Amino acid sequence: MERYYSDTLCKGLRLLYFQADSAKFPEGIRFLEQAVENEEPHAFYFLARCYGWGDGNVKEDDRKAKQLSKRGIELGSELCVLGAERMDILKGDIKAAMTGTLEEAFNNVLAMADAGEPMAQYAIGLFYFWGDMFLNFQKPSNENFAKCEKENAAEALKWFRRSSEQGCIPSFRNAFNSVRNGVNGVTKNPEEALRWAETMNGKVDMRDYYHSFVLEYQKLNRHVDAIRWCEKGVRENDAVCAVDLGMVYLSGNKGAAEDDAKALQLFNMAAQAGEEYGSYNAGRCYYNGWGCTRDYHEAFRCFEQAFHGGHPSAAWYLAQCYFWGYGVEPNYEMAVRMMRGLINKNQNYPKELMGYCCLYGKGTGTDMIRGKRLLEEAAQAGSGQAWMFLGDMYDKAVGVPEDIPMAVSCYQKATDKKIAGASEALRRYKKTLFGRWKRRGDSI
Repeated sequence: MERYYSDTLCKGLRLLYFQADSAKFPEGIRFLEQAVENEEPHAFYFLARCYGWGDGNVKEDDRKAKQLSKRGIELGSELCVLGAERMDILKGDIKAAMTGTLEEAFNNVLAMADAGEPMAQYAIGLFYFWGDMFLNFQKPSNENFAKCEKENAAEALKWFRRSSEQGCIPSFRNAFNSVRNGVNGVTKNPEEALRWAETMNGKVDMRDYYHSFVLEYQKLNRHVDAIRWCEKGVRENDAVCAVDLGMVYLSGNKGAAEDDAKALQLFNMAAQAGEEYGSYNAGRCYYNGWGCTRDYHEAFRCFEQAFHGGHPSAAWYLAQCYFWGYGVEPNYEMAVRMMRGLINKNQNYPKELMGYCCLYGKGTGTDMIRGKRLLEEAAQAGSGQAWMFLGDMYDKAVGVPEDIPMAVSCYQKATDKKIAGASEALRRYKKTLFGRWKRRGDSI
């Protein structure tokens, strides 16, 4: 890169495109801005990319992207020409700023790529990959379109891989994902994508892709390789990999022996790094006593942390905690709030708890019809607690006529599910000589 860019611009590019720590992106942006202030032509292309595509986690701003692209073209940056075409803004006054043709700009950037400049290689790869090549130059007939697309896909992949060899992360992303998923004329081949990615280990900062490797290896049932990347990520303090590896130890069926205590240790590591899935799974361990003594207070704390971090299912457990008073004072209003949040997102929620709250007007208005329906749906789905609540409903005639045989039947199903209090409820009844159920102590 040093052959084509100033030391200032090179520093910015290395922070933005050749390392994966997002905390360093703002410094990279400052170097780009400094190079723009110095009127370095190609710097305008890279800063325009940031505003046009969100590189460096910059908030997108089309107006700034256009301004930067136009000024870069005025200063003679062929990269800006290709970038403006990619952003579909090479028109009007921006196109008028060109002193040559699009083809001339492409050939000049291609010369940079041939000479080994990785960001030019990336730009050329994009030009082939997204169809700019055949739309602007090749213009194939309908009969030749598929053949041309496939040839251009191979050319794009070649340039992405050459750029990746020098550590360019977005080039690695496009090369890996295009083969992994099979897009834009590239043949889908996850095994080939992984094989090639393994060759990039040590050349590209691939921290953002460890989880992807784990998922792909798991799909291929190559669990030893999945664990290998999990462990690599954990050694590098990758919180997502810690969750991945924790799930392996928690299930104990994906290449490693079950070890709930080790799983909890990994989940806590991820939670401390701010990973909401770590907090959520640590909460599940404390809630159920997996790898530790059951601790509802710690479970509640973890679920709250996961909830505020945006975990989609943490509210399910928080509803349980608030309803039953696990680790927190019982609070039906908060339980209902958690369940309503899940309902609004079309997510699974504990219907048996919402049914109870509706039936008795706990934390919400009384709605016996809805309460009964929710309890029945939850019971049919296998909830023992729903059977217990239904037994109470028929036993106490809440919203329905008293029905002792139905109450007994519900309590029996709850007992089969080992629900607390169900067997004691059953003992309140006995059968008469005529096979009818009655409460103990009642006259016949």
